[in-house]
Amino acid sequence: MIAQTQFLIDYINTKVQLDAASKEAIIEACQIQEFNKGYVLIKEDKVAHRLFFITQGSARTFYYHDGKDVTSWIYPEGQFITSWSSFYTQTPSYENVELTEESTIISLSYEQLQELYKQYPKMQKFGRVMVEEQLVFLDYFYKGFMFMTAREKYELLLSTFPDVTQRINLGHIASFLGISQETLSRIRKKK
Repeated sequence: MIAQTQFLIDYINTKVQLDAASKEAIIEACQIQEFNKGYVLIKEDKVAHRLFFITQGSARTFYYHDGKDVTSWIYPEGQFITSWSSFYTQTPSYENVELTEESTIISLSYEQLQELYKQYPKMQKFGRVMVEEQLVFLDYFYKGFMFMTAREKYELLLSTFPDVTQRINLGHIASFLGISQETLSRIRKKK
């Protein structure tokens, strides 16, 4: 389990340099858990009380629209995941967070994260940098998505998550790309 927390510390250190006290506080606050594929970390209409960091495995966010399961994002290891609007506002989530592989997850509660922000200025800076990077990435990704062909969307996904087709259900990938599974199969055959 030390390797798991070190992965998180190393990730944070790519954004800000943590001192020994903040590293120790993070490690102490962390909860490490292993879950099976299909486990739902956050359910719609429930408040997201925890922020998760995937050290091994993958996850997706999804919601239901007209009775259909719609994948809104796919997360490989080395990323934070939660229902972002629910977590930051502490209001019920409109989406679900499901593990798509057996996964090892490190998590912190909303209260623990706020306390880390309060006690350690480097953590506050990390939180700001993390949110800024997510916002820029989402802005770039979704604005591009509106004007891309299905093939371009698929190639963009592969550039950010190269082994996605070996690890994520093709139906979830097609849903995320906003295309049918048949269209995804045709695109994959042409590659």
